[in-house]
Amino acid sequence: MINGLFALNNNWDGRGVLVGVLDDGVLPTGEMEGKVDKNLSRDFGYDSEDDVRTFRTGDARFGDQNSVHGTPVAAIIAARNDGQGVQGLAPGATIVSLRMDGVIDGNRVVGIGRAEAIRYAADNNIPLVNMSMVNSGVSVATEFRDAVTYYNQAAKGLLINSNGNSGGANPINVIDMDPISSESWLFVGALISNPDNPTYEIAGYSERCGTMMNRCVVAPGFNVTVMVDGNDQPFQGTSSAAPVVTSVAAMILSKWPQLTGVDAGNIILNSTRDIGAPGVDEIYGRGLVDAEAALKPVNPMLSNGTATASVNNTVMVMGNAFGGLGAASVKSALSDVTVLDDYGRDYQGDISSMVVQPAAVDNLRMNRRVEAQMNARTAGFVSPQGSAVVGVTAFDTGLRDAGGVPVLQNQLTNAQIAVRVNEGLSVTGGFNSDNNVTADIFGLAPTSDAMFAYSPLAQTSVGVSQKLGKGKLALSAYTGGQDNIEVNGATLQFKQGASSVKLGMIDEVGSVYGTPVGVGMLRFGDGARTYFIEAASGFDLGKWSFDGFASVGGTRLRLSDNMLLTDAQMVTSGRFGFIASRPALDGRISFGLAQQLTTLGGNATFTVGDSYSLDARGLLFQDRRVYLAGEIVPQFTIGYEKFGEHSSLQIGAASDAQARDVRGVASWNIKFGGAR
Repeated sequence: MINGLFALNNNWDGRGVLVGVLDDGVLPTGEMEGKVDKNLSRDFGYDSEDDVRTFRTGDARFGDQNSVHGTPVAAIIAARNDGQGVQGLAPGATIVSLRMDGVIDGNRVVGIGRAEAIRYAADNNIPLVNMSMVNSGVSVATEFRDAVTYYNQAAKGLLINSNGNSGGANPINVIDMDPISSESWLFVGALISNPDNPTYEIAGYSERCGTMMNRCVVAPGFNVTVMVDGNDQPFQGTSSAAPVVTSVAAMILSKWPQLTGVDAGNIILNSTRDIGAPGVDEIYGRGLVDAEAALKPVNPMLSNGTATASVNNTVMVMGNAFGGLGAASVKSALSDVTVLDDYGRDYQGDISSMVVQPAAVDNLRMNRRVEAQMNARTAGFVSPQGSAVVGVTAFDTGLRDAGGVPVLQNQLTNAQIAVRVNEGLSVTGGFNSDNNVTADIFGLAPTSDAMFAYSPLAQTSVGVSQKLGKGKLALSAYTGGQDNIEVNGATLQFKQGASSVKLGMIDEVGSVYGTPVGVGMLRFGDGARTYFIEAASGFDLGKWSFDGFASVGGTRLRLSDNMLLTDAQMVTSGRFGFIASRPALDGRISFGLAQQLTTLGGNATFTVGDSYSLDARGLLFQDRRVYLAGEIVPQFTIGYEKFGEHSSLQIGAASDAQARDVRGVASWNIKFGGAR
């Protein structure tokens, strides 16, 4: 009912936690043998006859045959896990018997010295005290109230109280609670708990949470435990429910010894399972105690030692230029990270799954290119004063008109304009979207434009060109972006004949190599600045034509203090392409070898929580170096084009060397009359 096995399966069994049992003593019998700390345990009670007090001696001070209540309570918490008899919910915990009973003038009395017992727990840093006894009086026990306040101030301890078994509207012990120390009080009601028919109804005998509903939870009121004769027997009531909650508190403190009893109580209150009326209510209070929920992180936080941010809603996106190797190195560095949650609890976790890459083969994008090709149109003109060309395509909106005909939406794919100012000077402008179907073989081969390769969002350009001797010098500026990404760049190119050299710079905000960096503390920088040089050339040899290009670049990532990526060296990158073509089959066939943009080298450092220091009460951080080189995985391409007066055929295919990425597309256009 409380998911207690989750804790035991993870070995969070209360080990190392001291639990005070404020009761009629604990007899270490049966599965309780060896579970009571006799050095810390104290007897605050006595026997009295005619005002003459007799104090117990020996082991009887901690528990004897009269400890008929405290023994089963303690066993619910800490009975040994030895395969015999019963087992406590926190079998690793150590019980400190705080005995407060006696016989006065022939009458058995429970509650003697309970204020002194609480002060003793505070002075000895006992973080949890289970009190399954209730105040039988109707007046405030001022001395006890003050003792709990001292327990709160001196030790931040938690007093777990049973509500009582009279079926009332409020916990009986509420009269002893001082609002000043309310965070050290936790009240527990009992559920009906029939092992053969589990239910989530309040037991008829149990006091409700009432006015203490914000500091009250419920737990099963029926448990099998160890009695003073060493036998296992049922034990029922709110006295049985309270140690269930105490056990969960011990589980928490065993995993996180840096926490206080107050911390454990707040975690329990905020991790309960809501039952009864929605939200906090007067019957069930905060709800049913849940060990699994209490032990799982609440809003875990990433930290680099300087800044902190939630693990939720964070992701790192790395472009395909970093290939399998670079991304794998980053994932390895993030596979074992220590984080803290809202309660200061440390968790070891693997956050490598938060590092993602766009799919190397995007079928949706491929389909979009085919659709764009099917509906592509181009118009243009050439004159002595200049030239212009405009490309458009149309995409199916998914809507239909009254006649059932698909409704298409036109989109600009490319545009180029050149205006001749004088004999040697021209002004140019252009637009080139990722829907452009006129470049390359339907997008199967890498573009020969380095700017577009580094960022497909650099779509708009303006420039000037000037003849220099037999060549031409061109200066162009680029811009583009989408959502929160902004791209700006420039190129300087000298071209003569089929050969050219291009120098370029591209500045990205919110992306690296055209890929969004992600969000939150895990993002891959805030952008980048890249400088590159590209060379291209071509020549003919007989019927064959050869064209090739290659470029190399250096990139500086833009970093901020509020990310795990805390340092990065310059990242080098490169790409190349080579195509040989010749006439064949009444058309032209081409063969190519090309490498998409890939990173060639560069180191980066991630600063992450590596472990937790109990002495420093905080995370210990580690700098983890990663290598950002991608993979050299060239593609082989083949293409065929045939243009006739009334029709045209284009075929393209590409594959890597291992045939892991194979793509192909074909287009056949037929012209009818004056339209195609």
